[in-house]
Amino acid sequence: MIRPLLSTALAAGAAAVAPWEPPAGPPCVDCPNIVLMFTDDQDFIIGGWDKMDQTKKNIQQAGLLATEWRIHTPVCAPSRSELMSGRYLHSINSHQITPPNKMSSGGVKHVDLGGKVFPYHFATRLRSEKGYITGLFGKCMNNGCQNHDDKEDSNRTANLHQMGAFDRWFEGIGYVDTTFYDNKAEGCKWPWDSKKCNTETHSGGKWAGKGDGYDTSTIGNMTVEWIHEVANKGRPFFAYVAPHAPHAPATPAPWYEHDEFCNSIESPRTPNWNYSGVNRTKKCHSEPPFGPPPTGDKPVFWLDGADFHELVSCFEYYDHKMAKQVDALAQNRCKTLYSVDDLYQGILNALDETNTLNNTYVLVTSDHGYNLGQHMLPSNKFLLYEHSLRIPMIFMGPGIAKNTTTDLLATQVDLAPTILGFAGIDTPTYMDGKSIVSNIVTDLSAAPRSVVDHAARYPAVSRSSIFVEFYNQGPMGSDPQPLDDWSNTYIGLTYNGALGKYKFGIFDPYGPQTNFTTPYMYEMFDLNTDPYELHNIY
Repeated sequence: MIRPLLSTALAAGAAAVAPWEPPAGPPCVDCPNIVLMFTDDQDFIIGGWDKMDQTKKNIQQAGLLATEWRIHTPVCAPSRSELMSGRYLHSINSHQITPPNKMSSGGVKHVDLGGKVFPYHFATRLRSEKGYITGLFGKCMNNGCQNHDDKEDSNRTANLHQMGAFDRWFEGIGYVDTTFYDNKAEGCKWPWDSKKCNTETHSGGKWAGKGDGYDTSTIGNMTVEWIHEVANKGRPFFAYVAPHAPHAPATPAPWYEHDEFCNSIESPRTPNWNYSGVNRTKKCHSEPPFGPPPTGDKPVFWLDGADFHELVSCFEYYDHKMAKQVDALAQNRCKTLYSVDDLYQGILNALDETNTLNNTYVLVTSDHGYNLGQHMLPSNKFLLYEHSLRIPMIFMGPGIAKNTTTDLLATQVDLAPTILGFAGIDTPTYMDGKSIVSNIVTDLSAAPRSVVDHAARYPAVSRSSIFVEFYNQGPMGSDPQPLDDWSNTYIGLTYNGALGKYKFGIFDPYGPQTNFTTPYMYEMFDLNTDPYELHNIY
């Protein structure tokens, strides 16, 4: 089995730190540059892609849109961990049981960052095997990719900063007044763990001219500056660009705050908006009525005969005030995405200015979809349904046909092996995802040698189904009702094949402990006749 490219001490998450930065490998002379740009909570089908005008014109129309791309786990930390490692949630999960008695924000306690994620980051292989110069700009992980201070956090010793994944770090989460982890800050030295490695942004302050303190713009400008610095220096480069937008609170830039279009929109009033079926749960429960975890002691199947699991079925219908709150969130999300669109265009311009665009693969995506009143949830993700799972996914670069689409079923778990494939690196045996390079690069005469060689070893992928899994984060919010609860632990499939197009989910409150062998209900939808998932036909 291929091992992660780290010392035993680092791979085990031990306190020992290498005395110097892990060196990069010999530079690949026939590898492309790679730019991965992805947002936080940007959906594909309820408005999140609508106003990305520059991106649609200059990247989507110059590349390929994957129309059936979904997320494997619709919550922040597991999703990003799956992208980094190319592994499914059950392959990287921690010992956290469900339902947890404490809230695990962003699902971070459901993943073993130090043991099963960070040592397997695909960027480490790009850097160590092919000599890529690598840079991360923006969000890396909930609470950051450094040691965590929470003594109860099983990930407290996980520190990606010291594992040789990135040469350049400019890491931060927010919109304004953010402290970024900056390994080029004055006085910051290896092992990059002192307070001197922090840079603050303030509106009108030291970062004026680099976004004027608005973090999406700052991230973009720092990335552009870095591309100009590293381009054409004898090493291919990889940029990992991750703004926080349009994640709540969805704070817009001052110059977009009063945008007339965004201020005029509502959350899309799709048929599943403010909808929870005909048969609803008669009595709602703050804890599973089947007994305490790990496995419960009072099995109850199909509680109250409801059409949907309890998180959806118990939500009160919206009144006018609640609807307006959801609309206000939709408006602010719209405004924040203008800045993301500007960021992406700025990076595209930098690639053009450095004459590297024709030898660069550009990927645009998101970490999951969203809810804006669909299936009752007024915000966030977490659900089995299409608005939570479907995300934008664009590929542009040499050998990819312009203004084309693919209906290949795929998820973010496939991105790590695909990015490695662009660099000619074989898919490691520990990855669950598949390289889809041969599916998207159709003109090999225009592709770099590394891609041609990889395509010869990895034929196009064919699938009729993809897998989804989600573990409840614990009691989350109560105003007006929880956004996640014990009933929302599930595994499922999206099927698109000879028999039709279907979504199927198994809901088991104790799923990670029981391997989903004690389900309390099932949900199934015919996506051809019921694309809004209104009628549970199981």
